[in-house]
Amino acid sequence: MAPTSENEPTSGYGANMKIVALAILVMGISLAAVILLYLWFGHIGPTFSAKRMVDQQAELRQQYGLPQIPPVPKNLLEVPPSERNLTQSQ
Repeated sequence: MAPTSENEPTSGYGANMKIVALAILVMGISLAAVILLYLWFGHIGPTFSAKRMVDQQAELRQQYGLPQIPPVPKNLLEVPPSERNLTQSQ
């Protein structure tokens, strides 16, 4: 790159800085979208998943004509079905 004299105008930001600015803008918009979605839906938490699983089991049993069973107790909802008997016996 040739030395520039004091009278020559500089060309502003380089192409690399424009890419960096665009990347920061995209990250900022993404972060704002995540925050807005959190504010819109709120904290769902594990109770939503537990309730949905109980509702889904009841719907599927009705759909396929299976007998109704009592729902899984809340303390066992986060334990995989293959390990529930192990947890109860200990």
